Amino acid sequence: MADPPGLILSLDGVSKIYRSGESSVTALDDVSLQIHGGEIVAIMGPSGSGKTTLLTISGALLRPTHGRVQICGIDVTNLDESRLAAIRRHKVGFVYQSFNLLEALTAIENVRLVIQNGATTRAQATQRATAMLEVFGLSHRIHSLPKKLSDGEKQRVAIARALAKDPDLILADEPTANLDARRGHEVMLLLQQKALELHKAVVVVSHDDRIRQFAQRVIWLEDGRLLDHR
Repeated sequence: MADPPGLILSLDGVSKIYRSGESSVTALDDVSLQIHGGEIVAIMGPSGSGKTTLLTISGALLRPTHGRVQICGIDVTNLDESRLAAIRRHKVGFVYQSFNLLEALTAIENVRLVIQNGATTRAQATQRATAMLEVFGLSHRIHSLPKKLSDGEKQRVAIARALAKDPDLILADEPTANLDARRGHEVMLLLQQKALELHKAVVVVSHDDRIRQFAQRVIWLEDGRLLDHR
């Protein structure tokens, strides 16, 4: 059966079990979820509920123990690592709580790094990186190192980097955790705008109850299971 139009991420009966010797821990338990382009979905729940595991599996960084994962109609569950890397490079953008910027590179260099490849020249990558940073109000910061940026500016650089390669799926892990209320609101508003304008699917994992206002769906995860949509 063909996937519905606009379906970006599909999890079907996904479980993840971590084993150590004779003991095991079920991090995810039979999770099924579909997310379409233009949609922001917030995954919320207590610490240890499996939120980060869910995000990591959704981004093809971790394989499920059971179940199937599809990104843009491609079943990534059992792909070899080289093909998974290509999926992550072209289809998925990651926004990390800790920003994950390279401290030795300027803002524009951090963004350009994910764009430049065999099909893109340095000049083309520089032009796109500059344009993305301008969109996020950072034109005056393009040559600044991360240590010279505020946390809000670092997070905007991280989001610009995630969007610069034009991924279909954006995965954000606690994107407002290090930000005050105003900066957190700005970051989520930018994610919301770009999801709608560019028809991206955005999954946000967070403890921050303020993100509810930006999401079309809020899904509660507890003990590895999706309990309900709140």
